[in-house]
Amino acid sequence: MSKIDYKSHKVIKGISANSGIAIGKVVCIDNKGRKVHPNIITESEVEVHLKAFRNGRELLVQELSGMLDYLDPSSSAIIETQKQIVLDSEVERRVESIIKDELLSGDYAIYKTFCDFIERLKESGSELFRQRIVDLENLRDRFIDIICKDEQGVTIEKGTILVTKELSPTELVALHSEGLIGLVMERSGVTSHAALIAQSLEIPCIVSAKNATAKALNTTGVLDGKEGLLILDPEEELLDTYKAKLQKLKNTQKRLLKNISEPSHTKSGTEFFLSANVEFESELTQLKKYNASNIGLLRTEGLIFSNRIAFQEQIKFYESVLSSTDGWVTFRLFDVGGDKLSDKIPEEANPFLGWRGIRMLLDEKHLLETQLKALLICAGKNKGRVKILVPMISVEEEILQLKQVISELQNYLVHSGHAIDEDIALGAMIEVPSAALNAENLAKHLDFMSIGTNDLTQYTMAVDRGNEKICSLYQQYHPSLWKLIKITSEAASKTNTEITVCGELAGNVLGACGLFGLGIKNLSMISNAIPKVKEELISHSDSEFIELAESFLEASNTTQIKEIFEDWRIY
Repeated sequence: MSKIDYKSHKVIKGISANSGIAIGKVVCIDNKGRKVHPNIITESEVEVHLKAFRNGRELLVQELSGMLDYLDPSSSAIIETQKQIVLDSEVERRVESIIKDELLSGDYAIYKTFCDFIERLKESGSELFRQRIVDLENLRDRFIDIICKDEQGVTIEKGTILVTKELSPTELVALHSEGLIGLVMERSGVTSHAALIAQSLEIPCIVSAKNATAKALNTTGVLDGKEGLLILDPEEELLDTYKAKLQKLKNTQKRLLKNISEPSHTKSGTEFFLSANVEFESELTQLKKYNASNIGLLRTEGLIFSNRIAFQEQIKFYESVLSSTDGWVTFRLFDVGGDKLSDKIPEEANPFLGWRGIRMLLDEKHLLETQLKALLICAGKNKGRVKILVPMISVEEEILQLKQVISELQNYLVHSGHAIDEDIALGAMIEVPSAALNAENLAKHLDFMSIGTNDLTQYTMAVDRGNEKICSLYQQYHPSLWKLIKITSEAASKTNTEITVCGELAGNVLGACGLFGLGIKNLSMISNAIPKVKEELISHSDSEFIELAESFLEASNTTQIKEIFEDWRIY
């Protein structure tokens, strides 16, 4: 697509969140958040407002349940989580307390409860949690719409490409059922729930498209998800070109699914391994479809988000995951800022560089030990299948402290009559430059290392990818990242330590090819990315991948790396 001349066209640029091509009518919506004021009620009105809250909650749950028919298991899990939030006992307690004790209206009680939670997410050191803010804002506003009987929903015509500031999962599902074929958002990131559901529904999507709502016209448009472009009012020649590419893309998708059952070997006969990143239990049913027998990253933060961190709750969750697959599962310890644990923890000036990940876990011994005990017990019942992954490692001492805690817990469990896996694999996320540069020393204490390219990019480039003003600097292909990955890969080779990559870089063809060229043959990604990555890896020889990776290392900027890859594929 880089060969096409766009100079004579009005183009809106953003970041690709899901590839694909959409041709249709462009509709622009400037969706502004709702504001609710604290209206005082009398004691005689309390029961009326409590009843309205409970009835509205029931209707909202029914509405969310009705959306599940449109979604695959991965996206269904996102909606299921929203249902859990609506039904959460803490939400109920806070809303009813505001109505009964503060004598404030039900709509405001809901607004205040959700806003308090949203503020805590904004202060979080977790990118995962911060990306979920738009979900809660929409859930809050929809809840209020229902109890106020105020229908403000957006409707569209079939074949619409929507341009908006941001969109929630529920809005996206509803619009897809009406015929949405493309999505452009000014805000949101590539890991936002709207972007993830767009991938699930196979809707071309671009995010961080600056001032898109001001530039967009209600006209015909072409959305190029791969290139991150929305072309407005295209000329006939360009339109015909994209129509041909759209047909070619449909044919390619059929071929990808056919190739999924092919052996995972390069043309040189070298085996590679593609595993899945999982956040929700219901995503597990996708593994067989994409021939993924192992889970390279199981995020556990959702247990905190859904208030399921009690020991038995964790055991139940981990066993459910293990029972749904025959392979091994890499469980990442809670990767979240301490503000999720208590309202009493003071706000940090820079939570991304603060008390999060292993830093927080080593201080919060009860939380850490509860999670480790649950994992160690499950590992004892499933020997060789449980791996423990530690987030946010920056210094060697953190690994040594954690290993001491694990050793003490293993001794305790043995004396308590529990079976354990003495050889349980321990790994560290390499997502901080200090860890990458010191990987050879860290590897001596580990069974494996997993490069988290999302945070490694953020910390290396000194850019918050959630900040729309500078998100263009969030460049996962930048030469500096490839150099850090090379250092880590060489450290793994020298120490005979297993190495994998579980960030977004592993899930796109450019990244996967470059990583293989650097000697990394174990990649973990969202399950629906496996077909396209596999097809690329089985189509080339080892020497071709090595040559590509060497070219990446010699490049001086991201644009050069993209051009190198396109030329390499053509050649």
